[in-house]
Amino acid sequence: MFGSSMNSAIVTAAAAIGGSLVGAAGSVVGTWVTAKHGTRRDLLGKQIARREALYSDFIGESARLLVDALQNNSNDLQKLLPLYAMLSRIRLSSSTLVLQKAERLIQTIVATYPRPNMTDEEIESRAMNGRDPLSQFSDTCRTELDSLQRQL
Repeated sequence: MFGSSMNSAIVTAAAAIGGSLVGAAGSVVGTWVTAKHGTRRDLLGKQIARREALYSDFIGESARLLVDALQNNSNDLQKLLPLYAMLSRIRLSSSTLVLQKAERLIQTIVATYPRPNMTDEEIESRAMNGRDPLSQFSDTCRTELDSLQRQL
């Protein structure tokens, strides 16, 4: 009789301790998983912001150089240095497709310099007719950034 009540007391105590351990372990695991995903989300958010800034800078510099190439024949390679620096940064962090579109855009700019100069009106007409050499790069960047956003 005494042994039976002792066994039930031990079983009850073991069950209580086991339940407490399982509850504590569940809480610890839950906290760890939440922290891990929060950190991943934060890192991904920062990566998206950095890429958006890089792509924006690349587009701005490309547009400036493209207009310069349309209006001038002087192929001063010093002008291209900031663009090539941004291309290298794109190479470090972006997809192969974004890199290919960026390289193609630079090739377009370089190939435009030796062509005959255009007037402001000709450049405006060209832009109004939807001939935008920046669009493929921009569209590819938007697709990549949208894909990253969906991972958040």
